[in-house]
Amino acid sequence: MAIQQYPSKDILYTPQAFWFGDVASPMLGWYHPARVRDAGGSRQCGVVLCPPFGHEYMVSYLAYKHLAMHLAKAGFDVCFFDYNNSGDAADAEGDRVALWQKNISQAAMQLRQLAGIEHIALFGLRLGGLLAASMAATIDARALLLMAPVISGRAYAREMLVLRSMSSLQAEVDPDRTIDPNHVQTDDELTGYEFTATTRSSLGKLDLSKLPAPAMPVFLQARDDISGQESKLVQAWHHHDHALHLSELPGYAAMMCEDAHDTVVPTAIWQEMQAWLGRYFPLNEVSSRDLPVTNPVANIVFGHVVVEEELVELEGMSGIVSRQAGANIKALPTVILCNIGANHRVGNHRLYVTLARNLASHGFHVLRFDKSGIGYSKTTPDDKENDVHAASSVDDLSSAMYFMQGKYHSPSFVLAGLCSGAYMAYLSALRDERVSGLVLMNQLTYRWREGDTIEARKKATIKSTHFYVHALAKGDTWKRVLKGQVDFRQIGGNLLHRIGKRLRTQWQLLTTYLMHNNLFLGQVARNFKNLEARGTELLMIYEASDTAVDVMTEQFGRHAKLLGQSERICLKFFRGADHTFTPRWSQLAVVDFISKHLLHRFSHRLQDQATTAPMAALQRFDAAKNIAKPAAADVAK
Repeated sequence: MAIQQYPSKDILYTPQAFWFGDVASPMLGWYHPARVRDAGGSRQCGVVLCPPFGHEYMVSYLAYKHLAMHLAKAGFDVCFFDYNNSGDAADAEGDRVALWQKNISQAAMQLRQLAGIEHIALFGLRLGGLLAASMAATIDARALLLMAPVISGRAYAREMLVLRSMSSLQAEVDPDRTIDPNHVQTDDELTGYEFTATTRSSLGKLDLSKLPAPAMPVFLQARDDISGQESKLVQAWHHHDHALHLSELPGYAAMMCEDAHDTVVPTAIWQEMQAWLGRYFPLNEVSSRDLPVTNPVANIVFGHVVVEEELVELEGMSGIVSRQAGANIKALPTVILCNIGANHRVGNHRLYVTLARNLASHGFHVLRFDKSGIGYSKTTPDDKENDVHAASSVDDLSSAMYFMQGKYHSPSFVLAGLCSGAYMAYLSALRDERVSGLVLMNQLTYRWREGDTIEARKKATIKSTHFYVHALAKGDTWKRVLKGQVDFRQIGGNLLHRIGKRLRTQWQLLTTYLMHNNLFLGQVARNFKNLEARGTELLMIYEASDTAVDVMTEQFGRHAKLLGQSERICLKFFRGADHTFTPRWSQLAVVDFISKHLLHRFSHRLQDQATTAPMAALQRFDAAKNIAKPAAADVAK
C-alpha cells in the first residue's frame, strides 16, 4: 500500500490568512502556498501582490485572488496583503506613501520566511504598480509585473481630485447627526478614503519614467480603455539590458468596473503573466512541504481601547471576530455584519472595519465575514462567485450564528447590513429566532424573485422622490432637460408607480386603524410587525435622498407609520451622503449612531450581568458551606 507523504491536499494548499508586520499596526495577508503536486515542483520564487488604492482595490479584489491562485498552481508561493490604513489592516500614523512602501518590504520579508525561498517578484495594479516599481530594487526583486501602472504620481493625484470634484454628493448635512455639523468635505478625502495633502505631495515625487530602469525582467500590461500610456514607459526604459514584455491583451476595463458585482476576472492576462514569469523561474523538485505557523490573532488599538481581532474559518467561509479583551460575551448580543453587494468583508470605504472595531470597543463581539461566493470564502452551492442575492446566503448566516455560539457562546445576535446585506439580514431574522436585533441600512428590496437580476433592477431604478423635488429648483437640472439628458419616460413611469403604491399604503393605514387588525397590511409590513412583537430591536437607517427611502415608504408608509409606535423600532435619516455613506463624516456619524443605539437598547443586559454576578458568587459560597440561601433582604444588607 502506498504511503501518503502529504497531509490532505486541501489543507496543504488552502490559502491561509495571517497577521504580520509591526505589533502596533499589524497587516493582514493571504499566503498561497505553491501547489507543488499540481505544478510538478516549486519555482523557488515568491510573488508579492501589491494592491491599488481605494475603489480600485475593492473592485479588483476577486481578480487578485484569482491571480494568486493561478501563480500558486504554477508553483509560485504568493502573498496578497492589505497596506496599513486599508482593507483589514490596522491604521498607522505617518506618511502613507512611505508607510505603504515599507509594507511592501515587510510583505516580501514575510513571504521569504513563510515559503523558505529567496527570490521575490512584485506585481502591482495601478497605484500598486507604481509602489511596487519604486521598491523593486530595495527588496532585491528578481522580476516586476505591472498592470496599467500609475506612471506619474502627481498626475494620478490630480486625476483623483478631478474625480472627487465630479461627485454628485450634496453639500448639505444633517444638523442632528452626532458629530460636528459644520464639518465639510475637503481635498483630504477621496471617495470615502483619506487622501491627505501629505499623501498627494509624496505621490508627486514618484514617476516611473524618471526612475532608473529596473535591472530585472519586466512584464507590462497595457490598459484597453486608454491607449498610449504604457508605450511612453517602454520608451523610457528601452535602454536597459533586461527583457521588457508589453502585453496588450484586453481585460483591464472589464475588471475595473464601477461595481464589484460586475467585475470580470482577466483570466487570459493572468495566464500570460504566469507563463511569462515561469520562463525565468523553472520548476525544482521538492521532497516535502510543511504548513508554516502563522499568527491568527492581532491586537489593534482603536481609540483608547485595545481590540483583539481573530481570524476564523467557518464551513469554508473566512471571517474576523473583533472583541475587547476581557469583554463578557453573554452581556451583549453578538453583531454579525452581512456583505454589501459583492464587496468583501471590509465593506465600502472600510465601513465594516470601522463599525466592527467601534462596537468591539464598547463590549460587543463582532463577526465580519464573507458569505459563499464572496472574497476568500467558498463558492456558492451552484459554484458561483459574486452572486449577491444567492439563496444560500441565509444558510451562511445561520452557520455563522452556530459558529459563534459554539466557539464563543454567543447568547443572541444582531444582524447588520447595507443594501443587499440588509436584505439578507432581514430574511435571516424571519427564519431564526436567535436574532434579537436588526440594523438595516438603505435596504433596497424586501423580496427578490427567482430570475431577478441586479442589472434589470438598476435599469428600472430611479432616485428618490425627495431628490427630484429638490432637483427641480436647480438650474443644472433644466440644462440637462434641454440637452435631452433626462429620461422623462422612465422617471415619469416610475413616479406614477410610486404614487400608486403610496395610495395603497394609505388605504392599508386607514383600514388597519379603523379595523384594529393587521390583516390588511402587506406581507412585508406584517413580517416587521411580527419581528417587533417577538422582541426584535429594529433600527432602520437611510440617506434621505436615496431610493431606499421610497422603497421603505411603499411598504410601511411615510416614516413607517404602518409599523405603529414602538420603542423597539427606530428610524434614522442622514442627509448629504449617498447610498453607501461615502463621505467620511457620514461614515463616522453612522458608526457612532449604531454603537450608541445598540448600547442603549441592550444596556439592560449589562445591568443584569452586574446584578446577577454577585448573587451567583454568593450562591456558590453558600453551597460550599452547606447553608441555606439567604433572603433577598439579607443579601442587600
